[in-house]
Amino acid sequence: MPTIELGDLAGGSRGQPTGPDRTTAHRTDRRRAARRGAVRPFLLGAMLIVVLGTVAAGNPFPRPWPESVVPARLGATVLAGRDWLVVSEPDRSGPGVRGGRELVAYGLPGVEPRWRLSPPDVVDDLQVLGDRLLLTTHPEPSLARSARLTVLDVRTGTVAWERQAILMVSSDGGDLVLWTTAGDGRPGAPAGSGRLEAVDPASGAVRWSLPVPDGVLPRFDATSADPTAPARASTLVLALPSGLVEVRDLGTGAVVRAVRLPVPVTGSPPRFDAEVTTGMFLVYDESTVTGYRLPELDRRWSVRTDPQRGRGPVACGADLCSLRPQRGVRVWDPRTGATRWSDGRWTRLWAVGDALVAAEGSGPDGALAVLDPATGRVLADLGAMGHLTPRGARLVGVRYGADRRARVLEFDPATWRARLLAVLSEVSGDCRLSATVLHCRRMDASIGVWRLPGRQRADTSG
Repeated sequence: MPTIELGDLAGGSRGQPTGPDRTTAHRTDRRRAARRGAVRPFLLGAMLIVVLGTVAAGNPFPRPWPESVVPARLGATVLAGRDWLVVSEPDRSGPGVRGGRELVAYGLPGVEPRWRLSPPDVVDDLQVLGDRLLLTTHPEPSLARSARLTVLDVRTGTVAWERQAILMVSSDGGDLVLWTTAGDGRPGAPAGSGRLEAVDPASGAVRWSLPVPDGVLPRFDATSADPTAPARASTLVLALPSGLVEVRDLGTGAVVRAVRLPVPVTGSPPRFDAEVTTGMFLVYDESTVTGYRLPELDRRWSVRTDPQRGRGPVACGADLCSLRPQRGVRVWDPRTGATRWSDGRWTRLWAVGDALVAAEGSGPDGALAVLDPATGRVLADLGAMGHLTPRGARLVGVRYGADRRARVLEFDPATWRARLLAVLSEVSGDCRLSATVLHCRRMDASIGVWRLPGRQRADTSG
């Protein structure tokens, strides 16, 4: 316990003091007190430096990230790659431009304006193609056949190529797989056949093409690790009305396997109700779902289903999942079709990197949890997260607060402990992480752009 020095008493005597006279002793005490007064501020300052250094080592108050602000209005959307950021917002030319959009590109990490473009048609979607930007536009939004793809050089904003088509997926080799037709633009529509074409994203040159009969829906083993880019796939499955099912290599269009299967759904013409996911071709009828392994198409299992209890299964990471109409999830073993586990409390279930994440509500206020895929056991409660995404081997989440601040947290999958990376002010939501920056909507509708620091050490505190 700290002590305060009050002075010395001679020999414990309570009589008259001995030694130097009281005047000399008084001057000595004053000099001693002055020395103590000079030393104490120095010691307090040194102690404060030590304490702040210790606090900083634990990182409860992280250093602010460098921030830039991009002007934008309500309704703007943002795409960010490693070296650029594109803002798409309502055209500033006024209400006379029906549904018009304006694209503004900025170089990263300095957020310098590079180019500005006003497309002539309604921009329905923007997607990243490396150093290219893919625009899907609709001159007549009510007609799907009017969809047009335009590919821009993101460095200059100039048009590389464009054509009328619908983007389906991107192959593992990087080619774009398009659906083209002279009639109704929807793939698999009962009236009118179509054609699949794989094209070079840089030039639009056709690599291979394949006619698709009336009413046949092309299906792909698509995965989407980056929500700003096209889904990627390596396999195409065409289930023809005759019952012949073709498995094709998406890189070349060549047939890998062709097997005749029973058509489970009758109609005019007969057709398959099917999906491709987690290495399986899943065929549905009114009361069962049957799984065929790809690419062999050998039958592995058949399970009775109840359409009143939800549609499924669909992919969630390496497993199959189905959702009940109100709340509740079921996880299937894709090898056997058996139920691994089910739980009635979750409303959503999806994979984030290698983690299986469940939500116990809807919207940004819904609490998230990390689950064991094998058992459904809760491994970690993450709390409410407005955004959760992988960054390297870790997960980064953004939690929005009522104080107009957003907390950026990093989760270590080894322990699921959270480390506070940054506190962002005047944030209203819509935060997204790219390779080099984090961008969020600010309270005044502008876009805040924060440059990400380099990889930092993992926190070992609780």
